[in-house]
Amino acid sequence: MSMKKTVLNLKEKTETNTAFFIETLVPFLFAGLGLIFAGLLLEDAETWTFFTELPDAVTLVPTLVGLKGNLEMTLAARLSTLANLGFMETNKQRWQVASSNMALIQTQAIVISSIAVIPAVLLGEKPFAVCDFFCVLLSAVATASFASLLLGLLMIGVVIMARKFKVNPDNITTPVAASLGDVSTLFILLGIGSVLLRIREQYCWVLVLALLCFYAIAAFAAVVASEDQFTVEVLKHGWWAVLAAMSITTLSGFVLKSSMHKFPPIAAFQPLINGVGGNLVSVQASRISTGLHRARKNQIRDPKTLRTYANPWHAFFVNHEDSVAARILMGISIPGNLIFMNTIFMFDCGFANTIPFTVTFLLASLTQIVFLLYLCQILVRVMWRLRIDPDSSAIPLLTAAGDLLGGLLLIGCFWLAANVYGMKVGQEHFPDRHFGVH
Repeated sequence: MSMKKTVLNLKEKTETNTAFFIETLVPFLFAGLGLIFAGLLLEDAETWTFFTELPDAVTLVPTLVGLKGNLEMTLAARLSTLANLGFMETNKQRWQVASSNMALIQTQAIVISSIAVIPAVLLGEKPFAVCDFFCVLLSAVATASFASLLLGLLMIGVVIMARKFKVNPDNITTPVAASLGDVSTLFILLGIGSVLLRIREQYCWVLVLALLCFYAIAAFAAVVASEDQFTVEVLKHGWWAVLAAMSITTLSGFVLKSSMHKFPPIAAFQPLINGVGGNLVSVQASRISTGLHRARKNQIRDPKTLRTYANPWHAFFVNHEDSVAARILMGISIPGNLIFMNTIFMFDCGFANTIPFTVTFLLASLTQIVFLLYLCQILVRVMWRLRIDPDSSAIPLLTAAGDLLGGLLLIGCFWLAANVYGMKVGQEHFPDRHFGVH
């Protein structure tokens, strides 16, 4: 992308707190519906052939959903920064940004989803037959590729429309990605996996051929991405954060598999607690990153040291735009979670809600969000000082940390529900549910 021909529009009108609240709230609530349906779909997944015949494949769910989130949210952050800096003003610029970034996330999706299968194969409870391995591998690769294609196009459209209607894309792109991302990724995985399962024995060679086609697409996409001076940097140096995040979410996958056996209804809440925290911290990370890029273009240096940003008080209680945004995001999460929880119980998740459980879940979610927002304040600026682009590296690490912490806190919620509140959420109350762990 040619920077020289770009006309920067950096002195934009200061965004009011009310505008930030409204622009964030609407897509956040919309995203919550997607998270709810993803949870309900995951809870019902034990009846799908793909998971009943290949139960270790369930460990791929957090990894693929997390990979989708990482790629789409980093894409959203990059596009938002470029749009706010004036690099998407003409049709030619939009096409160049869109094509290079779509090629980039296709390459990352295919390569990283292939790597993500390795832990499921090596650490699974049952050894994989050769055809089963190719079935799981192709399911993961195809899911990551198709989900990235669909959601990437959506992100580009959202950013362009946001600029047209003078809405800050930093506030809306990541929640919109999440609103369709989790449920679409899970649905694609279950659909493709179930189809491939039927043909894996007779037509194993077809699976291998399809995989070779996807790897050819990845190679071609890498060439396209390397021709743009912005995406080539991500192509060279943007792998470590996504791979590190994948490692963390793989661990989350094994935690999910174990917890779904012990507390079957937990599946309905897992995408919710992880999605809400990930969405909100991604908004904050994208905003801070855009601010840093804009300050650099305007040759404004931040007089504060990293020690200042390591102070929790600065993260939440000072009259600074990032601190104010953090308070607004925390405030949004509480009523949002109440709405989302009640919606899940409306669809009958297997047990009745109680006030103690509601309070415990809200505290767990708030704990996760506070931790992520505090970590975000430090991590984004540390990366900036180290000359690492936070748009491509901060969000994967933040969302992966949120997935692991959220999963552990959610297990704590259900442990309290079963052992302290006397609620019927344990496996003994769901004898018909056996999610691959016996």
